Amino acid sequence: MRLRAVAAAVLAAAVLAGCTAGDPAPSPSPSASEASPEATIAAPAPAASSTPSPTPTVETLAWGPTVAEWEDALATARDLPLRRAAGQVIVADLYSRDPAAAAALVREHHLGGVILMGGAAPSADAVAALAARVQRADDRGWPVWVSADEEGGIVSRLSGAVPSLPAFMAAGAATDDAAVTEAYRSSAADMRALGVTVDYAPVADVTLGPADPIIRTRSAGDDPDAVADTVSAAVAGFVDGGVVPVIKHFPGHGSVTVDSHAGLPVQERAVTRLARTDMVPFARAIEAGAPVVMLGHIAVPEWGDDPATLEPEAYAYLREELGFTGVAITDALNMAAVADGRSQGQVAVRALRAGADVLLMPGDVGTVIDEIAAAVRDGRLSRDRLDEAAARSILLARWADGLGGEEPSRAYARTFAAAGTTVAAQDCDRPLVRRRATVVGGPDDAVRALVRELESHGVEVGDGGTSIALLSSGGYRATADVVVSLGGPWGLFDSTADAYVATYGDSAAAIRGLADVLLGDAEPGGDWPVELAGAMPACAA
Repeated sequence: MRLRAVAAAVLAAAVLAGCTAGDPAPSPSPSASEASPEATIAAPAPAASSTPSPTPTVETLAWGPTVAEWEDALATARDLPLRRAAGQVIVADLYSRDPAAAAALVREHHLGGVILMGGAAPSADAVAALAARVQRADDRGWPVWVSADEEGGIVSRLSGAVPSLPAFMAAGAATDDAAVTEAYRSSAADMRALGVTVDYAPVADVTLGPADPIIRTRSAGDDPDAVADTVSAAVAGFVDGGVVPVIKHFPGHGSVTVDSHAGLPVQERAVTRLARTDMVPFARAIEAGAPVVMLGHIAVPEWGDDPATLEPEAYAYLREELGFTGVAITDALNMAAVADGRSQGQVAVRALRAGADVLLMPGDVGTVIDEIAAAVRDGRLSRDRLDEAAARSILLARWADGLGGEEPSRAYARTFAAAGTTVAAQDCDRPLVRRRATVVGGPDDAVRALVRELESHGVEVGDGGTSIALLSSGGYRATADVVVSLGGPWGLFDSTADAYVATYGDSAAAIRGLADVLLGDAEPGGDWPVELAGAMPACAA
């Protein structure tokens, strides 16, 4: 075990036991040992040397809060009535924009947080009203998590409220890490201004390419080290902008070929290999201070037959080997990979016993709270484990309350779209479009948006001039002067063109950034983030 993992484990055990660094750590009780992976290694086996290494003294957790703040959160959790402690570890899904209904749900069940889904976020005003009402829902002395799934690209739950960034693969393509950090700082500042405090992004998965059924452009790319750099740059931006980032889906969803929404993916790679591939971005982000890790519903045979979200060995690896001291949250517990064949309450209790701190979208929250409380009463779940989970949820909410404050940059989504756009052309020094252009095909909405943008710049759009074909992904083919993939770039070079372009998104900002690049008003800042058959070198390479 690495030294920093030992230090994290010793710290966690010492704090949970109420002792200070340097005091002898007490032996864990059976219930604590079952519930808390950290506690099981509070007293590592002595080294061969006759002089034991001193216990490290740590005053601040890697992701920001002090040990004293952790101890206060733990004391707060221990004082909560049982059902309140159970509610604190739940983030429930909201589909209505009704602030009163959302507040009533939080108040009735003392929920740790909510996630804005579907109709809950139709506009900036609606999000702000809902978030403000939720924060006044009950008499707790700490904030409620107001969270969202705003990755950009195809997962953009707040697109009606804030500018939508391209998919995260655009960040992986961008050759300027500072541009990545600034984009996510500004996006976070916009979200924070509306009262959103937690975002389930960035995706830290490393995609294997077209065989990846669900992550694809949600990933920054196919090289673990490059993805790690991009994830860390985005995490820094989120925190600077005032929103808690959640890196996901540990131990990596990008190299499995089953979508966990529909079934259980089994990761056939050995853990030692995962440590060199899929888990590299997670390890690096944790070292850099990532506050929250989401576990994916992915079975790793070395950890057990069930999804990682239910396996103690998965959480033990996260805590002991990677030294993670932040909050471990499950992926949505209504997904088939974990929900099929199990009751809502069974899934919730098993996840908490395994080491989860927060349960995302566990189903009917009243039923789940009943089951958690019953499990504590009959000994299936220790109150110590529940208190530890609730304390981490409280600690994160308090820490997040002090983040943010700066304004977003002007037109940041459009600027970032250009920074991530990848262009390969025979001549990188001249604009791809001049005075006339024809859009010869593509998705209707994207075609109309690009035509408007080009015309607003004085380009005559119709017959003649530069021909532009827009493809929903590189899986389609076209022949034109310029062929643009709006989605995944794989197969882009099966088309015939003088210039090949990838935007990794088709939002309004992505199309504006594309127009800027086509006209030479902005430099395309992207390199290819994945290997592509027959690819020409990118202009930004």
